[in-house]
Amino acid sequence: MADIVTMAKDELRAKGKADAAALAARAASGEANDQELLDNQSMIPTWRSRDFSQVPVGTPYQWEGVIYKLLQQHDATGNESWTPDTVPALWAAVSKPGETGTADNPITAARGMEYQYGLYYLDPEDSQLYLCTRTGEAEGGKVILQYLPHELIGQYFEEAGQ
Repeated sequence: MADIVTMAKDELRAKGKADAAALAARAASGEANDQELLDNQSMIPTWRSRDFSQVPVGTPYQWEGVIYKLLQQHDATGNESWTPDTVPALWAAVSKPGETGTADNPITAARGMEYQYGLYYLDPEDSQLYLCTRTGEAEGGKVILQYLPHELIGQYFEEAGQ
C-alpha cells in the first residue's frame, strides 16, 4: 500500500512540475496574461540566486508575494542581493489586472514594477495615492523603478491624496 501512495505522490509532483513548466513557457511566449499568472501563483517558483542566462525572457518567478517576469537573461549565481525587487533592469513586477491607474482605481505599487507617467498608484507601505509624473516626460511613457512612490516624491511621483 505504501508503494501505491508513494507512486501517486510522485505522479502528482511530476504533473505539478509539468503544469508549472507549461505556464512558464506560455508566459515567456506572451500567451499567458498577468491575470493567469496571478490566478496560478502557487505554480510559479520562488526566485533564488541561480543562473538565468538560459531562462527565456518573460518567465515568471515570485519574490515576497509578488510575481516578477524576467526582463533580461543573466547569471545571479552567488548574488543573493540581486532579488527581483532590487534589480529593475532584470525584472518587472506583474501588476493586478483591472487596476486602471485612475484616481478612483489606482494601480497597487510594487518595487521593481513598470510605472507609467500619468497614472495613479497606491503605495502599499503608506496607503497613500500618488501620480506618476516627471518633468520632460510625456504621459504614457514608462519607467521601471525599484522604489515605491513615497520614496520618490518630487522625482517620479507627486502626492495625490487618499
